[in-house]
Amino acid sequence: MTESDRSNGGIPDMPVAPVRKRSFHISLLWVVPLVAALIGAWLVVKGIRERGPRITITFKSAEGLEAGKTKVKYKDVDIGTVTAVELGPDLQHVLVKAELVKSAQGLISENTRFWVARARVSATAIYGLGTVFSGAYIDLDPGKPGKPARHFTGLEEPPIVTTGLPGRHFIVESARKESLEVGAPVYFRQIRVGEVVSYRLRDDGRTIEAKVFVHAPYHRFVWKNTRFWDSGGIDLKVDASGVHLYTESLATVLAGGIAFDTIQESPEPLEEAPEDYVFRLFPNREKALEKTYSPDNYFVLLFEGSVRGLSVGAPVEFRGIPVGKVIDIRSEFNLSTNKVKIPVIIATEPERISFVGTAPNRESGKNLFEYLVSQGLRAQLRSGNVLTGQLYVALDLFPNAQPAHVTHGGRYGYAELPTVPSPLEEIGSKLSSLLDKMDRLPLEQIGADLRDTLQGAKRITTSQDLLNTVKSLEAASKEMHLLLKTLRTQTTPEMDAALGQARTSLAAVESLLRSDSPLHSRLIAAAEEFAAASRTLKVLAEALERDPQSVLFGKGQEE
Repeated sequence: MTESDRSNGGIPDMPVAPVRKRSFHISLLWVVPLVAALIGAWLVVKGIRERGPRITITFKSAEGLEAGKTKVKYKDVDIGTVTAVELGPDLQHVLVKAELVKSAQGLISENTRFWVARARVSATAIYGLGTVFSGAYIDLDPGKPGKPARHFTGLEEPPIVTTGLPGRHFIVESARKESLEVGAPVYFRQIRVGEVVSYRLRDDGRTIEAKVFVHAPYHRFVWKNTRFWDSGGIDLKVDASGVHLYTESLATVLAGGIAFDTIQESPEPLEEAPEDYVFRLFPNREKALEKTYSPDNYFVLLFEGSVRGLSVGAPVEFRGIPVGKVIDIRSEFNLSTNKVKIPVIIATEPERISFVGTAPNRESGKNLFEYLVSQGLRAQLRSGNVLTGQLYVALDLFPNAQPAHVTHGGRYGYAELPTVPSPLEEIGSKLSSLLDKMDRLPLEQIGADLRDTLQGAKRITTSQDLLNTVKSLEAASKEMHLLLKTLRTQTTPEMDAALGQARTSLAAVESLLRSDSPLHSRLIAAAEEFAAASRTLKVLAEALERDPQSVLFGKGQEE
């Protein structure tokens, strides 16, 4: 045992292993997994950076949509895929989740519209035939730029006009829906130039407002004075020149549509209608062609008889020329007089009647209607259709009408025009007057007198005097018959002979009085001798007048 062992308690020293420091080295075995992990992380980061937006679209039905198969397209280019189709929390809708490519980020905003493109058949065209073989897909319209969004409500029907389509939108207003169907064609001179995009009922419930789109370059022909009209169906018109049939196309007959044209030419330069310019929709082409007048004059007409057959919109005519229409019909019962009056409000267009010359004895500043009323202008209800019983208001001149005037400031708020009863009312009034007069006749007394007269006549016809009178008349008739027979057999030949002799005598007198007859010469000689004797007597008379004594004493003694 060594001394060192003794110092350690007898425990011998353990051998100490030499320690040698070594440098750190990575094994080639870990290089491949590390590189794979780095590549995977890079791919993940790249996938996240290049991943497009994920959106959710709500539809009423998932017909034709399949997760992992249905594509999202824009202009027939794939920009995404449907990743899931789920039932919504309300169990009434479906939630379609889709993942889009990075490049589609600029297409998605709050104004983006989505719809399912399927094969559709309408009255005017067939759409989406390619989906019959390829299957349905989700199409989109980016719309105007807006705020980012990820949840959308899909359209059940594809939009008629998409963003970026050249053209212009206009608004047409109508009291009825007529042919304002979404997708209905718009025609310009029988050329299809647009479609009806949408329509809605205004909040007041009185007007239908429809938006139409006119494609370029035809939108340049829509001016501020352009007229739109309903061209659906067939427009049949019968007038003095014959039967006229008008329609835009076969499609409008089946599905309806509207048309427009510039009816009234203006001397000022035509001004294009801007975007969303509002137009009135006329019921047909004929109404659109009519010239409009303004301002309208409103009057109230008070009728006491029945106005059955008169309706709002009925025409107001002046001798067959439309000059207005009925806009309201009311009823009024006067409790103090127990009489009923029917106020009828009419709107007139006096510009439809042209006046020539100046009215005689017309006061300066006097209203034209007041002058016409003073000349006999009255309103009257007349029958416009015998089959339907429809009435219209006729304005005409009645020279024999009772004097009247225009009443202003009445309780109706309009000037009041005087009225006359309708022809049927006049006939009824005359019949009532006749019946009243007949009621006042003493018919019982007249009947009693007539009965007495008939009895007296009966007594006369059966009396003996009447029989004797009849026998006397028969005898007189026989005598008259004999007299006529005598005149015919005896007197008439004698009168003929006398007339023959008279003609012979007149012929002889005519021959004697001719200028070449001897009697004519003798008469002339006798006339000359008579003239000479007359002269001699005249001389003798003058001599006696000078010397009356010459008759007693002679001419010589006087000397």
